[in-house]
Amino acid sequence: MSGEKIVKEAKVTMSVSLIVGLVLLLVGLVFRQLDITLISNNKALIALSLLPLSLAFVSFLKLLRIKKSPQKMRSIIIKESDERLVTLNNEADAKTFKLLQGVLFLTYFGYTFIFPHEIFESAGWWILLILLLGSMILQGIYRHLLCENNSKHGMN
Repeated sequence: MSGEKIVKEAKVTMSVSLIVGLVLLLVGLVFRQLDITLISNNKALIALSLLPLSLAFVSFLKLLRIKKSPQKMRSIIIKESDERLVTLNNEADAKTFKLLQGVLFLTYFGYTFIFPHEIFESAGWWILLILLLGSMILQGIYRHLLCENNSKHGMN
């Protein structure tokens, strides 16, 4: 991965995250101020804005570090292009995904058993269900696409 591509990727990530975070924050604040109830607690929108705003901040710090010291960019390029390091990074990502999927699974069941009166009625219950099923379905689709891609490249 070239240095320009890393900078461009960080800028795009920062821009998109900043926009999404600010929109969530603004909507949460406006709804709270005008007493509009989109969800049961509009503070949740404000809290959700912290994730994309944090990602934008991390991307900004990455760009600042690259600008301040371009020689350190070499280690970033190596980390993102060395096959062994990429494999280790992918392995760590896969383990983290499985752990998060397990936590989501336990949270879904805990929510279902602790608040049985909210089953099929609460937005939180539906969101947990959709995230859990979505993660499992997307994992299967992605695995299928990777296997297809590997078999095509293995035949050529």
